[in-house]
Amino acid sequence: MVKLFARPLPIDPVTQKADGINLLNFGRPYMRAFHLSWFSFLTAFTGWFAIAPLIPTIKEDLKLTTSEVNSSNLTSIASTIIFRTLIGPLCDRFGPRRTMATLLTISAIPVGLSGLVTNANGFITLRFFIGIIGATFVPCQFWTTQMFSSSVVGCANALVGGWGNMGAGVTYVLMPLIFEGLKSSGLSDHASWRVAMVIPAGICFVMGLSCLLFSDDCPQGDWSKRKQQQIEEIHYAENEKTVEVHDANKATKTKTTKDDDNDSIISEKSPKVHTPSRPTIGMFFKALKNPNVIILMFMYACSFGIELAVDNVIGYFFHDHFALSQTKAGMIGALFGLMNIFSRATGGFLSDYAYQKRGIRGRLFVHFLIIFLNGIFLVAFRFSLNNLKDAVIILVIFSFFTQACCGSVFGIVPFVDPEIVGAISGLVGAGGNVGGLIFTGVFKVYANNTPIAFMVCGIAVMVVAFMTFLIRLK
Repeated sequence: MVKLFARPLPIDPVTQKADGINLLNFGRPYMRAFHLSWFSFLTAFTGWFAIAPLIPTIKEDLKLTTSEVNSSNLTSIASTIIFRTLIGPLCDRFGPRRTMATLLTISAIPVGLSGLVTNANGFITLRFFIGIIGATFVPCQFWTTQMFSSSVVGCANALVGGWGNMGAGVTYVLMPLIFEGLKSSGLSDHASWRVAMVIPAGICFVMGLSCLLFSDDCPQGDWSKRKQQQIEEIHYAENEKTVEVHDANKATKTKTTKDDDNDSIISEKSPKVHTPSRPTIGMFFKALKNPNVIILMFMYACSFGIELAVDNVIGYFFHDHFALSQTKAGMIGALFGLMNIFSRATGGFLSDYAYQKRGIRGRLFVHFLIIFLNGIFLVAFRFSLNNLKDAVIILVIFSFFTQACCGSVFGIVPFVDPEIVGAISGLVGAGGNVGGLIFTGVFKVYANNTPIAFMVCGIAVMVVAFMTFLIRLK
């Protein structure tokens, strides 16, 4: 059973992973990694989407056209596709802690240099390099996968992913307030948005150092100390070397095997372990040969991809469609991202609960239901735009299902092929960014009729939902 406040934290004796979650615990290694993973991803979002809430001001200051703004949205997502694909094997090789720290510290540089931009080409190029920080999603999910067992990994991944994605909502609140504060101090609009960008850059840099100094990669500590083993189903081999273990008080014999890594004896009641091969580029090809990976990439494209596309346009859409101020539109736009405080976690929790009741079939059914409802309410949003109140209500509902779907997707990912979780996480994550690129393109095509763009996205999501029935997992 999923325990969100487990005391003491139950640990699987074989995998050494946590069988529960205690949100009030910050101890190493399990819950420290848990909290740093989501807060690192949230911090990354403050850098990745720092520009979006300030688009009305930036557009006017740089004399940008709507097409150029949409092109910059596309490039900020396109670069993330490349780096999310590469980051998976790097997590497998160097561990999530170093990978996360490196991404945050390096990406802080282009975020901080945003104030030097003077024209459209520079702005579009800058957003390409800022997009690198979006790859932090992969070590975020990989980290908790190393720390938590299969019984709670869906919930753990959903919590850290959702709370990290909440960074988009935080940014929609934070950046306009910083901008207004700088204006109140006497700076012009031209200077205020440029100085404001230094804040998220500094936060990203400090968070990167914190990951490196105050956390662990896995239950064993540093990635180099991990046991190079992953659990498989229990089975017996006739040629297995056996030894007789005599209990001082019992005259029974137990079939055992020797663990060469720690010179310990493993009971026949324990699962047999397998030593995976050293991470290589071949992991990509192995993962891509698995049709389940391709399907999950489509699924994540229609969940996180939708989230990325909406994050880029929602503030400006409310500003333009309802003639709201930049700050007020940002506050409403923030609702979409802030729903992640529980929505993505709910998707992961429901996935874990269904798994306990019906196995992997339960996970798949929950996922189908969530993604299909996601599509329905995206279409409904198109017809809710006659007044602000209705639009906000449907925005909140479709944001819940969009983000819950992200959680249900990554509740399935660890079961595809445990030997290459990092590579699969990277590819599925990249699928989300491909979806973001495609759906951002839809918003660009329908730039003069954004409500239609929401309806097109919703129809596409409903169609893809039926691919759930093509997934085959043991």
